[in-house]
Amino acid sequence: PLLFAAHQGVIAPIQVTLAVVVVCVAFLAELYTVPVILFAAAGVAVMSVAYMAQASPRIVARAVMLLVVCAPTLRVVDVLVRSPAALIDELDKLEDARLGMVALFVAGGATFGAFSPCTLSCKCKLRAAAYSVCAATCGDSIFRVRMGDERMPAFAILNGALPFFAAVLIAHGASRQLYQARLPAL
Repeated sequence: PLLFAAHQGVIAPIQVTLAVVVVCVAFLAELYTVPVILFAAAGVAVMSVAYMAQASPRIVARAVMLLVVCAPTLRVVDVLVRSPAALIDELDKLEDARLGMVALFVAGGATFGAFSPCTLSCKCKLRAAAYSVCAATCGDSIFRVRMGDERMPAFAILNGALPFFAAVLIAHGASRQLYQARLPAL
């Protein structure tokens, strides 16, 4: 418990700050009209409030992991059921807000990757991130097949999936190093 509290005291403000960045970028770039991004931003906002209200860090970490898994699954369903005109409109909006989208995915990935190994196991964290990237890529491939638009898979992978996964891996590595560096000191 003491080790966990010491580790969380260092990372928690960074995670909350990144979570606020996710929500702010989503609204400033007007990405809230995209259902999946609205779902993710709302989930991150709720998790930030729960974290600041000092909810159990393990529950918060697992809820964020559930969000990381559910958002791309929602994307697959969304691509299958929405009208072609709405999907093309969404892609145009995402292209206009490319930098906001990259910032959103980097901040979200760093927030998720920064959970300590005692809060969320490395195996669960990496599996959830890998599933998220695979499901998002499947949704984007379905978009491409359904719409015939050449832009989608490459755009989403370069501006969403890769920044998210890279941020998860970097934050995960930093979190593990911090955790291991504090272990002998306590």
